[in-house]
Amino acid sequence: MHEYAHIVSHDLKSPLRSIDALVSWIKTDNEGKFDEMTLENFNLINTTLETMEKLISNVLEYSSAGSNTSSPDDVDLNVTLSDLKSFLYVPENISINVVNTLPVIKGDKTKFQQLFQNFISNAIKFCDKEVGLVEVGYEDKNTFHQFFIRDNGIGIEKKYHEKIFQVFHSLNKRKDSTGIGLSIVKKIIDLHEGDIWLESEPNVGTTFSSH
Repeated sequence: MHEYAHIVSHDLKSPLRSIDALVSWIKTDNEGKFDEMTLENFNLINTTLETMEKLISNVLEYSSAGSNTSSPDDVDLNVTLSDLKSFLYVPENISINVVNTLPVIKGDKTKFQQLFQNFISNAIKFCDKEVGLVEVGYEDKNTFHQFFIRDNGIGIEKKYHEKIFQVFHSLNKRKDSTGIGLSIVKKIIDLHEGDIWLESEPNVGTTFSSH
């Protein structure tokens, strides 16, 4: 299934890139001839193509999230979070804080990176405060590890708490939100036989907890 998704992803992206190239050639060959409305429509085409390519990439990521791709390794989650903070785009008004030392756990490094990347990216995306805060923390529960990711963003109404983990279910119809991120999170946690839940208040923020 994973190899099939890779093939389909490549086949679907190829025509999108061809359309993008054609639009670029048309604009270049007719520079100075188009009015503002036409140029705005070309920009809309480019934005739509970017959204479609992102959606295809996220479908591929979702298809791979629930499969074991390698034997378990020791993964230092402190390094994982440090790496994420170095390459994720984080606006100047948002801080990402790891509030205590995270454990070294057995698993697939790529899966854990996907997990925290989706959590943090989601928190950044839906931050509506002048000073945004994302906190990552850990508690040792003796028989299992428990983590939390807390933000002070837009929050989520209780009636949507289950729906947000469904594929393509995005509460905010933003062009950069495909509604797959949290379903990837859920799939990875299910793969590791864990659980996830959240506490949230609209306009105050959200805390996702997992073990």
